Amino acid sequence: MLWFTPRGYLRWAGAVAIVGLSWWIQMMPAPTTPHPFAKNDIEAGADVFADLFEFRQIPAGVLPPAAPQGTLTAAMNAGDPLLPSLVTGSRVAVPAGWWAVELESPPGLLPGQQVMLVAGEQQLGSGDQAIAGIVIRPGTERRGAEDVALIAIPGEHLSRVSSASAYGTLTVAVAPNR
Repeated sequence: MLWFTPRGYLRWAGAVAIVGLSWWIQMMPAPTTPHPFAKNDIEAGADVFADLFEFRQIPAGVLPPAAPQGTLTAAMNAGDPLLPSLVTGSRVAVPAGWWAVELESPPGLLPGQQVMLVAGEQQLGSGDQAIAGIVIRPGTERRGAEDVALIAIPGEHLSRVSSASAYGTLTVAVAPNR
């Protein structure tokens, strides 16, 4: 009656099926998606377009999708991935009646940030007020202590700001925590 005892064939077949299924899951390719990575160093305020980036395949869901269009809000190093937080879709426009001037400014400005311009005078005690400005394109962060940024100023203050800049008596003030 030995031939009536249950055999382990079904257990062996089940174990082989489970191992085969696990190998198939492990060997199955993970879904990937192309993502832009910077080819070279890119300055803050630069216009972003596809030629500045190389597209690499990365696993889907690792990085949020980002389109290479708009204006860069922070500098990128070569090989850095493009993130949606680094790109602004809207360009900062110069308000009507204002002019954009390149001025020495502190590093770390962002497009659209408000600044105050203080034009120093040769005389002490002059009662001139500070002039409001808007950063159109920030500096490059590569020139050392001072950057050159494109800042919009009201048209009526253009001559005063440009002469103060030429004489080196212009100060660009940035509000903290903005």
